[in-house]
Amino acid sequence: MDKIVYIALEHRFFSYKGELYTKLSFPYNYWSDYLTFFDKVVVVARVQEVSFIDSSYSKVSGDSVDFFAMPYYVGVKEFIHSFPHLIFKSFNVVKSGNKFILRSGNISNLLWFWLMLRRKKYLREYPGNIYEGVVGFSGNSFKARILGRFLDNLAKLQAKYSCANSFVSQYCKDLYSSRKPSYIFSSFNSDEIDAYKTEFNSSDKKQIVSVGRIEGEKGHEDLIEAFSRITTEATLHIIGSGSRLDMLKKLSTERNLDIKFYGAITNREELFNLLASMDLFVIPSHTEGMPRSLLEAMTIGLPCIGSNVGGIPEVLDSKSIFEPKNITQCAQLIDKTLSNKDILLQMSERNKDFISNNYSNKVLKLKRIAFWSELYK
Repeated sequence: MDKIVYIALEHRFFSYKGELYTKLSFPYNYWSDYLTFFDKVVVVARVQEVSFIDSSYSKVSGDSVDFFAMPYYVGVKEFIHSFPHLIFKSFNVVKSGNKFILRSGNISNLLWFWLMLRRKKYLREYPGNIYEGVVGFSGNSFKARILGRFLDNLAKLQAKYSCANSFVSQYCKDLYSSRKPSYIFSSFNSDEIDAYKTEFNSSDKKQIVSVGRIEGEKGHEDLIEAFSRITTEATLHIIGSGSRLDMLKKLSTERNLDIKFYGAITNREELFNLLASMDLFVIPSHTEGMPRSLLEAMTIGLPCIGSNVGGIPEVLDSKSIFEPKNITQCAQLIDKTLSNKDILLQMSERNKDFISNNYSNKVLKLKRIAFWSELYK
């Protein structure tokens, strides 16, 4: 019997001439990793029909990778408007399949309701702190906190009834683990990276880079403020898109800071080559699970510093950590790191070795297969 798995996630995809496309994450090669164990993958997510595509779109569907299109919505109002249709479609998804992998998000939560009623098997993946993610994105209002607590408790309940749970970090496991089997690993694939840091900028002007969604919980405003306080002559490169991008651009202009904004870079080779030309990677997040962008920067051999949240301190040396929202500490650590070429070289080698020993595709593949196998026990 073929091993077919339905994977539900909170991502927005695009349909063009019967094929599925993405603009940023989860292209075909991401899902092909699942095909080392499963015979077929069905992606369950929001899908919007589009009349054209360009080079910014990457194909998702392909050999043994199909999709089940859920109603497309953006924001709370559209979600409420689409809710009856979402309920109906989620029922049809669960009726169609027998093995499921759920990630955080509305689609996964709706599927879980029907999975429980029909007593079908599922695995649950946990990418980060759900409560902090909701509050960080929606703000610290009473409604946002109530919603965050509800979704957080729902996630804990889902962990109790799954076949097994996976976590991107020990931090996430501590939040959501149950008595069911637990696995810690990332979907990160170091094999797709072939750009490496070989030397550091010999000029006086250093190059600092940060990659991530431009949302409040990612801490970009803190980074810009810290950048304004450093004594090292440098350019800050911010890669990513999101709701706060225009505000950050305005802030940069008002402060007359040397900051370059790239938006989202969908071409992975272009992204990795750009990272390899930088001197320092900074991740100033207020909440994280295990940031993929950080693992990618470490693989390339970039010196990295980051905030003391989520899984970041699990992969970075303690000397490379600053407290979240502590702008002074962040600025001082940037200056200290960039002031000494020997420190940069040591951090570079340390990061490459760490990824090779702990996050190689060979190591992660064994963990993934062990987790997926729980569906068939």
